Parts: sequence; structure tokens; C-alpha cells
Amino acid sequence: MKLGKKIASILLCGAMVATMLTGCGKGDGGSDSAAKDTFTYAVSDDPGNTLNFFTADDRTSLTLAKMTNEPLFTLKADGSYNYYVADSFEASADGLTYTCKLKDGLKWSDDQPLTADDVVYTFEEYMKQDPAGILKVGDQNIEVKKVDDTTIELKLPSVAASMPENISNVYILPKHVFAEKGSFDIDLTQGEGAVVGCGPYIFEEYKSGEYIKCKKNPNYMNGEAKIENAILQIITNPETAKAALQNGEIDGWVMLPNELEGMDDFKVNAYSEGRVAFLKLNRVADSMQDANYRKGIFYALNREEILKSSYTSMEYAEASVSFLPKNNSFYSEDVEQYNQDLAKAKELVKNGPKSLKLCYRVDDAAQTTQAQVIQAELKEIGIDVELCGVDLAAYMKTAYDNADKAYDMYLGGYVMTLDPDGFSVAFASGQMVNYASEELDQLFVDGRAEADPAKRKEIYNKAQQVVADEALFYPFGTNLRLLVTNPALEGIEDAGLVPIFTFEDMSKLYFK
Repeated sequence: MKLGKKIASILLCGAMVATMLTGCGKGDGGSDSAAKDTFTYAVSDDPGNTLNFFTADDRTSLTLAKMTNEPLFTLKADGSYNYYVADSFEASADGLTYTCKLKDGLKWSDDQPLTADDVVYTFEEYMKQDPAGILKVGDQNIEVKKVDDTTIELKLPSVAASMPENISNVYILPKHVFAEKGSFDIDLTQGEGAVVGCGPYIFEEYKSGEYIKCKKNPNYMNGEAKIENAILQIITNPETAKAALQNGEIDGWVMLPNELEGMDDFKVNAYSEGRVAFLKLNRVADSMQDANYRKGIFYALNREEILKSSYTSMEYAEASVSFLPKNNSFYSEDVEQYNQDLAKAKELVKNGPKSLKLCYRVDDAAQTTQAQVIQAELKEIGIDVELCGVDLAAYMKTAYDNADKAYDMYLGGYVMTLDPDGFSVAFASGQMVNYASEELDQLFVDGRAEADPAKRKEIYNKAQQVVADEALFYPFGTNLRLLVTNPALEGIEDAGLVPIFTFEDMSKLYFK
């Protein structure tokens, strides 16, 4: 997953997959979805005819990328690796060189060998169009060199503690396909063998607005998938999706807690993506220039009340007080938490604006409810809030324009990296949350360059304090993602439930 564009496109807005569904086309993919040789998963976004693995920027295209291609490895929460293309990945004593050994006998889905040449080619091309600079240390790219057909060295200009995770976000592409094409665009309407990958499945067919069908890859490095076909069914109406699951037309769908009624016979797989839901105050808005006024807004809010309203109960959510998720090893509560204090809130806002505009995703049921609660809570301290629900396109246009003053506040949410350095793409100056703090920028630089875990902890504790003190970002906490599945579907634990992609390795799924 390419962090900069991907996070900016799908994570800051924080829309749950289930709440983005708005219309359905059963299509040819739906006709065989009940067969036990086909797993059909309901998705919300249509990736469009062209998929570029480097720039995939919605959950559907990212899920498809994970099904059809793999990185060298992925990181577990404890910092260890799930190996895919790589067989091992080791750092030198000085932390400046990583040696990566590939698994023996790797093949692409078209039977061509997968070698170090493909890895070097992928990383070199990636660095040519890497706006987030995830493969840079300072202003210098890392150096990727082939040692032999199954060995690669990655050299860093200086220590960067987050680099292994950044490397894990690069999905290996076949040099023999793309060097010849001269382009990374793939037209899904044509297929015809154009999509070559190394993941558990191979792209087979796409029908706009309806489905993407894949078949298992016989050359998959972790063994052939147990289910012959996998379909991403594009469904655009929550009620239709729920009915499709109940009728056996699909095998999996993400729901909100208030949609679980009538699903007692199905499996509810609850897991955390480490997602942080939040309210962002617009730094450049005329209304938000007084830090005390901003703090007054925060003291008026009750994060548990906001979470309960949108996720039914705290059984499905957990409050947190930092820009890092609570399950992050660097998470700290040693920050200003802005616990609700209406008297203090009234005093702090008494000389400030009495009307504000709150922007949120109108097609996100959770955000809609959160907006209503915030409106009521700010009413208690004499501030009228105009609720401005907008569609995805309008939200993206205003929320990521750091000079836009149209709205005073935004609701959002993100899923970031395990390493706290990855949060710089949101909180460094001029990035997604629109901060402008030289102190915070320097803390991210220092944290990236520090190898000692205890010293990094001190640095990121300070970063969390700086963000809280600035009073522009108010985290509510996280919510559990609820994947509801066909009761006959097994292997979910082995497949692994992960952020964004849903499944770590879809090849492990099977029907009993």
C-alpha cells in the first residue's frame, strides 16, 4: 500500500466499508457465488477500468492488489514478519543495510520466474513516483541492488527505524510485463492475460459497477488457494447487501453494529484496524485562530457519548486520547485529554464565534450520527453548528485543500502504520491534518532517525503532547470492524483479519 496517496484518499475520510454501500448489481459474478468453489465478498468501491498497483487508492482496488500481488513481507503487530516473496530480511549491525533473500523457485502467474530483477525494477520504478517519500531518508532515496538472482541489498543513507515497514508497503511487479508495456496502467476491461501477479489469485474478469472475478494462482508461493474463485461483488445498498448475505448470494460483508439484527445464524468476526476517528478543527479558518477558543470546543465534547451514539455501545468501540491508536506500542495518555467540562468550555468560547460549519461524509452513517451529537454538545455552550453533509468527491476536495476556509470543522478517521513515523503523512506541516508546527516536524525527524526504542518512546510521547496542546485534533477513539460471513466459511483465523485488505492471505479460506 502506497502510504501518501492511499491514506489521503481513503483513510482520512474514515468511511467504513459497510457505510459506503449505495446500489447493487448482481451481475454474472453473482450467478455462481453460491457455489462452494467461489468466495464472494461484498465491496463498496468500483476501481474503474484502469488499475495501477502503485496508485490504488480505495479499499476495493487495494484488496484486489493484495489478492493478486504480494510484497516482500508484511509486519505483524509485534514487529515480526509474515514472509511472502522474501524468505528472510535482516538488518546489518549499524542499521544501514538490509539483506533480503527471496524464496527459491518463485514464479509469476504466467510461469515466468520471479527473481531479484523484478524486485529491483519494482523499487526503482516506485521511487520515481513516490510523492510521500516512504523510500527516502531525508531527501535521499534508498539504494536497491541485486546481489544474485535471489538476493537483494537495500542500503540507507542513514538510519531510519520505520524503513522495514515502508519497504513492506511495496508490492512486487513483474518486470517482463511492465518494462515492455512502458506503463503501469492495466485495463481491467481487456484482461486477456495482461494482469500477471504473484498473489493467491489471478484477475480474470471485470464488469463495471458489478464485480471483479479472480481465479486461484497455481504458482502462489504459499500454496494454491483452497477456494477456486474469488469475487469482489460491488454492492451499493446496505439493505441489498444484507439480503444478499442472508440469501447466500455473497459470503462476506462488513456491517455496523446496528445492522446485526437478524444475523444470528452468521459469523460475526470483530477486529480492530487501529482506526482513529476524530474531529479536526480547520487551522486556516478565521474562526479557529484562538487556541483557547479551540480548547473550549474540545472541553464541550464527550468522546464516549460520541462513540456510543455511532457504534451502539462501547462493546464495539474504545475511547482514546492520542493521534496514535490505543493498540499502538507508542500510545500515550500523558497528554491533555480535554475531558468534558462545560463550565470551562463556556468560559473559553465566550468571546468567540457563535456559529460554525461541520463537514462530514453524508453517506457515512457513523459520521452522520457523530455530527448530530457534536451539534448537540456544542449547543450546550452556546455555539450553533450547521451540519454540512457532503459526498465523497466534495469531501475530498475540501478536506485536503489546506487553504480552504469553507468549513470550520471536519469529521474523519484514518488507519495508519504500525510505526509512529508513518503518522507524519498526516501531521507534518502541510500534510493531511494541516498542521504547521516546526517542533512537531522536528520530532518526526528525530524519531525516524533514532534506533533506540526507549529514546523513540520519549520522542513520540512528546509528539503526542504537542498535537494535544495545539488543540486542532480531537480523537474519539477506535471502533471494531465487523465482518459478517457465511457460517460455512472457515479458515478466517489462518487467513488473518487485517486493516484495509480484510484478509492477510485469502488463500487460507475454505468452505466446510
